[in-house]
Amino acid sequence: MAAKRLFIITGDYSGDIHAAKVVQALRALQPDVDIAAVGGLHLREQGVELLSDQSKMGRVGFGSVLGAPYHYFLGMRILRFLESFRPDAVLLIDYGVFNLHMAAQLKKRGYKVLYFIPPQVWASRKGRIQKIKANVDHVFCIFPFEEALYQSHGIPVTYVGHPLVGQLPPPANRQAFCREHGLDPTLPILGLFPGSRKLEIDYLLPQVIASLPLILQQQAHTQFVLAKAGSLNQDYFNQRLEAALQRLPRYQRPVIKVVENQNHALLSVADALVLASGTVTLEAALYDTPMVLIYKLHPLVYQVAMRIVYLPCSGLPNILTDMKYPIIQELWQDAVTPEQIRDAVIPLFDPTLPQVVRQKAGFKQIRQELNIGEAPSNVAKGILQQLGLQPPAAPVPETQGVTN
Repeated sequence: MAAKRLFIITGDYSGDIHAAKVVQALRALQPDVDIAAVGGLHLREQGVELLSDQSKMGRVGFGSVLGAPYHYFLGMRILRFLESFRPDAVLLIDYGVFNLHMAAQLKKRGYKVLYFIPPQVWASRKGRIQKIKANVDHVFCIFPFEEALYQSHGIPVTYVGHPLVGQLPPPANRQAFCREHGLDPTLPILGLFPGSRKLEIDYLLPQVIASLPLILQQQAHTQFVLAKAGSLNQDYFNQRLEAALQRLPRYQRPVIKVVENQNHALLSVADALVLASGTVTLEAALYDTPMVLIYKLHPLVYQVAMRIVYLPCSGLPNILTDMKYPIIQELWQDAVTPEQIRDAVIPLFDPTLPQVVRQKAGFKQIRQELNIGEAPSNVAKGILQQLGLQPPAAPVPETQGVTN
């Protein structure tokens, strides 16, 4: 029998990582599956033939002037390639706008379409679930509540667990982290994550920096560590940080340690966190670190966003536990002020306070619900079933990470 063929489409750096993990697990179960992809470095390291490197996809963006034509011609290249490659299935990973478009094109041509990390239809633009129903043969979802949602629409679905669980590095050594960055391990550490996009830095960083002197007035000796996202230009970031500090009187300017490429270490050693909305909030929950979420956009953009987003919360820890009574405080738009950030942060340093106890209980619930085995292994087994191959009984060895 000829080897089965799988084609994978990713669109960004994280998708490439997730895809590589799936390929690794898949080949451990069925080594002779022939795989090609649109991907990046991590898939290439797994020996996958790349039709196109997806690094440019993230740079141009789907909605930019260059982005739409680039994605259109990439889609045409993919379809031409598949005419000769003839995959038994195509696995889409995240990157919702482009991949939903490709799902329709693939289905029209008779390919079996699988989707890992589908668009968050439960958060905005509910109509997309009809596109998924029409064009996707099987969904591998990463949140437990998604399974019931897809089932209610008659969409074949498997809950595979979240890829972060089991893949996060173990908590960093606080003593070593503090020694590396000139911090005192006996004093409180506040981790600051103002975002990875320029607009987040523009709107959130000034408010965060202005809150720090106010925090010091109530929580003396707090140490501030600011995470710079690798996606941000260094000069741009330095300029914005310096501008924010210049707005404070000289005697109020706090000492701030800036770290890069150490997000997980900081999330795990900090006593409390101020975070922009995003996956980082789930990472913090998995590390069991108390947090406050901040979210602010240009007023016009915010008004548009509020028309298409219909959840009362944006933080994943709240979405995964109790949106009516959120476990973490969320400050949105006009509520993102130095005073409100201070008021939300100060209680987080006392683990005996009810709001911190409730956060910790919620984090434990999240870890239990998401920890159903490694997502890549579960996806690999699901792919083999879709290809008509039954995986062997021996489990794929799990990597070490944050699982409890």
